Amino acid sequence: MKPLINNKLLGSCLLLLVFLQPAWSAIVAHEKVRELIHQARVFINSTLNDDELRLFELEGDKEEVPTEFAQPLSLQIAVMHVTDALNREMNLPKWQAMLRALGGDREILKRFAEMRPHFASLEKRVNQGQDAGIEEQLNELAALNTSMTTWTRIWPQLQTLIHTVGNLHDWFDRYQRNAAVVNERTLRDYADTVHSTDGLTIGQALISIHKAVCPFSMDDAYDDYTESENNSTDICRGGVLETLQTALTRANDSFICSLPKSTHQLVYDLYALLTLTDAKGYAMMQFSWMILRLYGRGNNANETEQARVDFEKRMTEKAEAAQKVLSQLSTWIWKCDPPTNDQIENETYIRFKELLQGYVVNEVDLNQDNTCKESCSAYTNTQEKGCFDKKFCASSRRCSSGRIYNCGFIEADSNICVNNSPGRRYDWIQYKSGKVIGQKSECKAPSNKNHKVDSWWRFLYHCSYCMCLCDQPGLHSDRYVSLQSAMASTSSNRLVTGVRFVKINRILHIQIQEGEALPRGSVNESTVQWLPTPPLTVLKGKEESVEDGLGYATLRYEERAIDLDDLVAPKGHVVTGLRFRKLGGHLNLEVQASPIDFTTGAIDNERAIWLSNDNTPASELNPRTKLALLSPDVPTRSLKPSVPDSASDQFVEFQVSSLEKDVSQNTVPFIESTPVTNQPSTWLTGIGIYHKGQPGYGGYIALRIATLNFSHYMIFPSKEFNYTSADGIAN
Repeated sequence: MKPLINNKLLGSCLLLLVFLQPAWSAIVAHEKVRELIHQARVFINSTLNDDELRLFELEGDKEEVPTEFAQPLSLQIAVMHVTDALNREMNLPKWQAMLRALGGDREILKRFAEMRPHFASLEKRVNQGQDAGIEEQLNELAALNTSMTTWTRIWPQLQTLIHTVGNLHDWFDRYQRNAAVVNERTLRDYADTVHSTDGLTIGQALISIHKAVCPFSMDDAYDDYTESENNSTDICRGGVLETLQTALTRANDSFICSLPKSTHQLVYDLYALLTLTDAKGYAMMQFSWMILRLYGRGNNANETEQARVDFEKRMTEKAEAAQKVLSQLSTWIWKCDPPTNDQIENETYIRFKELLQGYVVNEVDLNQDNTCKESCSAYTNTQEKGCFDKKFCASSRRCSSGRIYNCGFIEADSNICVNNSPGRRYDWIQYKSGKVIGQKSECKAPSNKNHKVDSWWRFLYHCSYCMCLCDQPGLHSDRYVSLQSAMASTSSNRLVTGVRFVKINRILHIQIQEGEALPRGSVNESTVQWLPTPPLTVLKGKEESVEDGLGYATLRYEERAIDLDDLVAPKGHVVTGLRFRKLGGHLNLEVQASPIDFTTGAIDNERAIWLSNDNTPASELNPRTKLALLSPDVPTRSLKPSVPDSASDQFVEFQVSSLEKDVSQNTVPFIESTPVTNQPSTWLTGIGIYHKGQPGYGGYIALRIATLNFSHYMIFPSKEFNYTSADGIAN
């Protein structure tokens, strides 16, 4: 049995609060007044035991609401949930009078303020990036000097509407942060402004934004079709999301690779911005109607219900339009070359040194008998046997402990600019005919010396100087690749968020960036860090060996290929580790993928799997093909930026640079060491290794990453999305 309420005392307390509540926040309020108000509020709260009257709690609604807000759709559903609950409570008997007495406007503000962290979280996402947020990135796209006239026209108009809603919501946010001191007149004026008929109302702004996304939404000509077919993507045909997709398709490679995120992420972030704006506008509209209703300025029940129906319709149509576009966009991220003048070895690029190198040697030193009976082309795989008569061979670094391949004859007599610094043997060679190979310049550097090198005759045989390839491991040669695994700390719920190549102790490693996985594709930015590479060194005594070492591979003439693949995790998995292995003499990438719960962000490291592409050039199905590099110059000399030019199931061999352009002194391709990450950090679902370059240059081996495909997670669960009826709102 419920205790009886002392109606007389309750009425007195309510009357007391109606008159004294406005003085609660006054700076000059007498302490006695504050005490009276406090006692009245305590009495009312302790007296109202009726369940119907207790549905509104001063400390906030206890009803369970969706708690994961990283995905825009979840925020919209949660805003609808909270506003529906508040609207239902305002229909309860005596609720409005008592709420007015208890400072109801502030209590409503407090309820909306509980949503502030979730609005802020999504706001941070769309404004977060390496250099700028989504709006700045879209501004850059609009400013490109291309034929993308539709995007250039639509985006500024849409941005103006977004700012109109955002600016008014900033005031709403201030009121929530200062709920204790905001007064009735301020809130009433604000509510009038939101629903003002002078100029553009918030409701009209939201409709205009949605018409930009779905041009045929609410169009009478489409009503029957959309109701019968339930196909929102057609009514959004030609909308801003499709327009952005077209603009990105037409954008040049330099813009795409400069983005701190994938094109998929860019469109998703625009969708997030649009849904965030819609949620802001809807929250302001519902709040304003509640305030006007509280202050006796009408019931607004019909308007409230219609706004809720329209919000639900916009929410559904935007999500389905976004899902269609996102499913067609690439989730891959690759990075641009730095400008030529900004290229720094071991910072922006890495190179193997003296894996193979052009080498001038006389035929007499290529055979045990010191004869000149053969031609240069006869020596395809041999060793240097000596240094006859201390001629040119005594003036430059020899290949005495290595192997010599693919010799050929160019001309008999030459001048050679010898370079004794690590990584090169010669800067250029000029032959007697005037032919020059390499980049001729003054041969006056401290490490340089100009030598006249002439072939000679021995009896009837010509002892020719040959141009060969030297494969000589040693202290001057960096040719090692780590085979150790780079693993995220899955036991701490970490996943891979970025990758890059680094060279440490002359060994090439893949280094990973990790971060803590949060729900719905997010990552805890405070945990993001680059993990140190495992300690690995080439043991003393092994520097001149061509054999693989403990934990690393040694490249050599016979084994110097790297496979090019894009490895993608199954749906519901994320990247948690990667490594190289040897497969048929090739370096071959492997990626570890671990199951992850989309809603909670929990990683199941017990069921991790390793992904790889086992195809080889000898495979019967899908045999690998070689990516040919024709007369490749050093890639850092290219005046044009590199672009991807390889595909999965290909491989490339590390080879010497062009004889004509560089005297075959460098090993190409180089390796790009620029970090590849998404900003803001997100779940990765794939890792790729590919080649990029320009014709006539050696290019770069580079890494790329694939971000989460959000189109897989934009389906409305029926048990969660059930707002077609709003019982109690319009009663």
